[in-house]
Amino acid sequence: MQPESPSPGQVDVISCGIGFPDDASTRALLTRAHAVYGSRALLAACPLPLGETHVIAARAREDAAAILARSRAGQRLAVLASGDALYHGFGGTLFRLARPDDVIIHHAGITAFQALFQRLGRPWDEARLFCVHAGEDIPARQMAQWPLSITYAGSRHTADALARAVLACHPAAAGRDAVMAERLGSPDERIVRAPLRDIAATPCGPTSLLVLLEHEAGNAEAAIAPRLALGLPDAAYAHEAHLITAPEVRAVILSRLCLPHWGTLWDLGAGSGSVGLEAAALCPGLRVIGVERKPERAALMADNARRLGVANYLPLTGEALPLVSLPPGAPEALPAPDRIFLGGGGRELPRLLAACMDRLRPDGLLVAASVTLQSLRDLLDWRPECRVGLCRLDVAREESLARTHRALKPQNTIHVFSFRREPHP
Repeated sequence: MQPESPSPGQVDVISCGIGFPDDASTRALLTRAHAVYGSRALLAACPLPLGETHVIAARAREDAAAILARSRAGQRLAVLASGDALYHGFGGTLFRLARPDDVIIHHAGITAFQALFQRLGRPWDEARLFCVHAGEDIPARQMAQWPLSITYAGSRHTADALARAVLACHPAAAGRDAVMAERLGSPDERIVRAPLRDIAATPCGPTSLLVLLEHEAGNAEAAIAPRLALGLPDAAYAHEAHLITAPEVRAVILSRLCLPHWGTLWDLGAGSGSVGLEAAALCPGLRVIGVERKPERAALMADNARRLGVANYLPLTGEALPLVSLPPGAPEALPAPDRIFLGGGGRELPRLLAACMDRLRPDGLLVAASVTLQSLRDLLDWRPECRVGLCRLDVAREESLARTHRALKPQNTIHVFSFRREPHP
């Protein structure tokens, strides 16, 4: 019997946890629906004789738009979603497409990681959650930094691949206690608890997740946390000879940038990417874009991002001045920056400074480093009313002298300028 069309329409999103919720409430919702949408597995698991059904697969956004259109026409639709539909699920897709007058009712269910922690009998209130289900870059450093982290895997990055990424940026985590779980709730469910090095060597599928557990007393190997990504040694980065900002200078530049927790940072003339990469590691919510004109240097930046384990760094190849001069609406234009670091510029430095300041958000900061006398003169002359800071750095490093002695060898003097978008009072 065809159900009567309610007015207005309604979408019932049923979060199914790790299996079909065969209860009276779910049955009633499915019976009243004009059509039921869901994954092939959940539709197959439904014990009710369903009428019109639609499989949600690769084109989830198109399916969500179709569901909302039918609801606006007065129909009632049901959606079967795995886990919690509002945690990296179909519920989020509906939310992003919905209008304020759309009627979407959510029926709660637990996530896969909640089900796993029930299996483990462990609390998860201190956990940090990550997800690379859609193929995002792996936030390996963040995963390793937290005492308890949970990461959803996917077809591009399975749980064993996540483990290898963590070990690549933090080899000392090899003995850390970890859990790999896959296909939770299915007949071939698998849960493996082992040191991270063993998880990395255990192949698994895309419907998996990786948990890095808190270290326990007596496991000194697991207690080694990643160091703060501030002034890391030059050896931490692949770089061309001398094309890397010294660690001591890097630390000062990052302090002058007054990094925000979120927003956008441009690193222009990035070289090895060391300044922008450390900013990305220090502020995971910050989007960092590194620009280099030579493709081989941009490739080094991408490699360094993987080595450092950051997922919020984008290396680009191109000339800085034409790129930052693009109008904001242009297809290739960079997003407006909250912070800019300028490590070079050459003869185009005054024009590059002006173009950067035009794109900088209100109250944003531009920090520029000068090594040559020409760039020092250009920066001293450029818009002094916007300059809010200038410091000189003279760094000397300990080196061997005549094999039997040690001495301090001076490095190049660096001047660090800070400019604010609005003239300071």
